[in-house]
Amino acid sequence: MSSILEEIETKIEGLKTSTTKSNVGVVRETGDGVARIEGLSDVMLNEMIEFPNGVFGLALNLEETEVGAILMGDNTLVEEGDEAKTTGRLLSVPVGKALLGRVVNTLGQPLDGKGPIKTETFYPLEKIAPGVIKRRSVNQPVQTGIMAIDAMIPIGRGQRELIIGDRA
Repeated sequence: MSSILEEIETKIEGLKTSTTKSNVGVVRETGDGVARIEGLSDVMLNEMIEFPNGVFGLALNLEETEVGAILMGDNTLVEEGDEAKTTGRLLSVPVGKALLGRVVNTLGQPLDGKGPIKTETFYPLEKIAPGVIKRRSVNQPVQTGIMAIDAMIPIGRGQRELIIGDRA
């Protein structure tokens, strides 16, 4: 009897268990590239949501009882009743020289058949732009090739915000 207890104790001690918290909801409605999900209580704005068949969504409309997510893939693969899981990651995209000349989808995954993109730097989708003072000065014009537009609306290379007035 004691040998059986010892054997059970050693098996219990050697047992590796782990728990993970998972926030899971159910797709209640899909249409026009949007999924309405019920049951995702701890989802964040701009958080990636994983659906079956490898489709991802972006949580944008956070309501009390349901979440509206934009589908970032083949929306015909997501149906009513499908399970939706939060990932705990905000949408971020790869950045760097490895992306130059590459064709990517909305998630930054390659579509051109040249293999995976080798970059370790990712920027969040929503990032606060640096202040005007911290940016380099706009000192090179961009020509559109249409004289009327170039004359009426001067465009500067690197310009991200409209600044009216002298730089002095």
